[in-house]
Amino acid sequence: MELMTPAPILDTPPAHLPTGNLEVHVEASPQAPTISRMGVASLGLNGLLDWVGAPLLEVSGQGWQVSRLSDWIPIWENAQLTVTLLAPYGERGLALRLEPKQNGPLQVAGNLEYLGLRRFREERLEAAFRTGHDAWTGSYVLEARSERTLLALGLQADPPPTRIDWGPQFVLEWAHGPVTLYLGLAPEADGARTTALHLRRVGWEGLLRKTLHKLALLTTNYTGPLYEVYRRHLIFSYFYAQADTLEGEPVLLTSRSPHYYVSGAYWARDALLWFFPALLKADRKRAREVLKAAFRRQARWPGEHAQYLAGPPLYPGFELDQAAAYPLALARYLEATGPNPELVSELRAPLEGVLARVAEEKHPSLPLYRTFLSPTDDPVQEPYLTYDNALWAVALERLSPFWQGGEALKLEARAIRETLYRQAERNGRFVFSFEPGGAHTFSDEPAGSLLLLPHLGFCSRQDPIWQATALWILGNDNPHHYKGRFPGEGSAHFPFPSGFGLANRILSGLLRPAGDALMVLEQAPLDQGYAPESFDPETGQARTGVGFAALAGFIAYALAAGSRLNPA
Repeated sequence: MELMTPAPILDTPPAHLPTGNLEVHVEASPQAPTISRMGVASLGLNGLLDWVGAPLLEVSGQGWQVSRLSDWIPIWENAQLTVTLLAPYGERGLALRLEPKQNGPLQVAGNLEYLGLRRFREERLEAAFRTGHDAWTGSYVLEARSERTLLALGLQADPPPTRIDWGPQFVLEWAHGPVTLYLGLAPEADGARTTALHLRRVGWEGLLRKTLHKLALLTTNYTGPLYEVYRRHLIFSYFYAQADTLEGEPVLLTSRSPHYYVSGAYWARDALLWFFPALLKADRKRAREVLKAAFRRQARWPGEHAQYLAGPPLYPGFELDQAAAYPLALARYLEATGPNPELVSELRAPLEGVLARVAEEKHPSLPLYRTFLSPTDDPVQEPYLTYDNALWAVALERLSPFWQGGEALKLEARAIRETLYRQAERNGRFVFSFEPGGAHTFSDEPAGSLLLLPHLGFCSRQDPIWQATALWILGNDNPHHYKGRFPGEGSAHFPFPSGFGLANRILSGLLRPAGDALMVLEQAPLDQGYAPESFDPETGQARTGVGFAALAGFIAYALAAGSRLNPA
């Protein structure tokens, strides 16, 4: 396994406070009302485009305490002032509200360092900063330009500042408050200056009311455990595992957070297996939009390890579970909303391309399919994975009632299932990977765990082979089962208990493992309360993969679905 690209291990997880909406993502501080970066997704640049500062914006004061309205809108308070940072729903901008508790001057300052473009790593773009005041709209404008403007920011204040020094380093002052700052983002200055004016016209109260209404709608009708944990994970994933780009197109991505080590790109698994089911529960209209966008833009390259936001491969390597994400996501949507021949017809051509690509990996004589990389994106010891083939069988079977020629899909799914029971069972339990009739490996990966087989609908929870497999995964014979105050399962890719393992335990339907997972989610610090890729079994602090929005969606989905024993 020398050619792994494992997750960087964190000695100290970062203190961060993500917020934003579908158009804008923001990284704020849990210690004080400061913003270190704000940005947008760009299809044209195939990544995330961020203003980055030290800090980018800061409200003067000391002794701050932070809280969150609806688990998303940061509020900082001290003896003199209350500061609220709002990313208004449906708007390409921000509003910052300063409400004094006593008389005295107010100051907001900022220091723009650079414009960054993120995918996996971040590059500092060579851009000149141009600033000015627009008399027509009353906006202060900041542009980053190369041969053309790459990103622009417009600023308005209500009331206007009594003093302003405007530029990449700026200071705004008021003799008294309350004050609201409106920040608009756009591809160039015209859009930025008019967006800032538009936000001011709508006003603080209108922007806040609309946003709170949307946040409440996202988490209605939840009846599972740990409501606040569910809401926190659902809202973070909703705004950080998808975006509306500068070009107005919806995109799915693993994360918009700068703290996630491979942010700014598309994985079909992360988007359609982990995040999409949570989105489908929270917002069916949006789920339909992003499903169509993923099929239209990314399904031309099914199963690729990672892809640019615009579609083509970014990190090549075929992964069967990622290809299976397409038919399973469509099946889940149709199961939730009912037959939709028009949608199926629209997505038929890209899905036929997925089926054709997977067919290239079929065993010469058996209904089994190879993969090049495992669900942790690492090379496999044997090319046939039990989980991957089971997932493909389930995807075909669940899609078959809605598909013209669905009987063939159902027969293929049955053949895969029967072959797995003959080829993937050794010593009374399922192996992780194998060669038919040859070598095999007993292991498990939380990102694609055999614990999920009953939940997906591949077998029953009473199946003795699965029960023996689950007993091994959750027991001491598994070298990546970690004991401690916060126990769980990991893998060679991240040798600590995994956030995926928490979701797997809940969805397994096994009461004691599920109870332990709920305890970890409720009591462990994790990543500022969000499930990370992995965490320390003793302290519960994140060790790898913080800011992982797609995983947050998987946790929200598990909490919502875990109490049901039927496949979901």
